[in-house]
Amino acid sequence: MADKEKLKSGLANLLSGADQRVRQQKVKEVTEAIIGRSVEDPVADGQQEGAPLQMDVEPATLQEETELINTIEDAELKKELQERLRRKRMIGRGRPRKNDQLGRRTDGYERTSLIIPVDKWAKIKEIAFIETLTLKEIIELALDMVIDRYESKHGEVKPQPQRPKKDISEIF
Repeated sequence: MADKEKLKSGLANLLSGADQRVRQQKVKEVTEAIIGRSVEDPVADGQQEGAPLQMDVEPATLQEETELINTIEDAELKKELQERLRRKRMIGRGRPRKNDQLGRRTDGYERTSLIIPVDKWAKIKEIAFIETLTLKEIIELALDMVIDRYESKHGEVKPQPQRPKKDISEIF
């Protein structure tokens, strides 16, 4: 009896975030197959028609959830649940993304690499330390000064618009 309750709670845990593509009938059939008896009609119990079944959910381990998914025979439902479990486990992992889907930074900056004389870089680092600034702030200020000086002599500089990247599969 305890195993059936674990399976029932694990299934409820997995399906708690299910979207509209997972049909209620499939859930009902799988639940009935696991617990070995008919699931009560939610309308007869006073719940709203179409409302999800309300079950007490205990936290399940990854092993228990995987075993539960492996008991499902419907390949489409099984694949859907495996993908949901993977996404559930990956939520909040890793460093927050600063790039969009094309790899461009969304914060208005671009990463680059420079070759700078060692003695000048040491002085920049020391200034940053003394003034409690970041190296990024100092370099940004230096670039602003150079651009302002150039534009005061030669007029405003308008950068060329970025061209969209081409897909290599279309070229070759």
